[in-house]
Amino acid sequence: MILGRIFSVLLGFFFMLLFIMIFFVPYAIVGIAIAFLMVISAVVLFGVEATTIYKKLVSKAFYCPFRKTNVEVKLRPSIFTYRPYDDVITCSAFKGKVTCKKNCLDLPELRTLKGVGLGG
Repeated sequence: MILGRIFSVLLGFFFMLLFIMIFFVPYAIVGIAIAFLMVISAVVLFGVEATTIYKKLVSKAFYCPFRKTNVEVKLRPSIFTYRPYDDVITCSAFKGKVTCKKNCLDLPELRTLKGVGLGG
């Protein structure tokens, strides 16, 4: 009930604003429409990226200088940080949750080992 009233007030305000802009400032509607479409496009773009990023895991196999062993990891790619990967999802050096400091994310480049299968 209250949500319906809020929606109707907002809708009425929108139509009143639209009426004023069409009859009193006809050229402003084009700029507002373009700005509105840009905002909607940005929200859709970042929303799609945010909801599908967890599906885009990257598998790498390399020598971990911190554990001193060859490891296979699944990494989550980064969108907004300076490094290419944001988080270590799984690591073969750990049986469950990755409990290290994840310093491998700061290595210059994660090279894939030759002859090591990623199994994935």
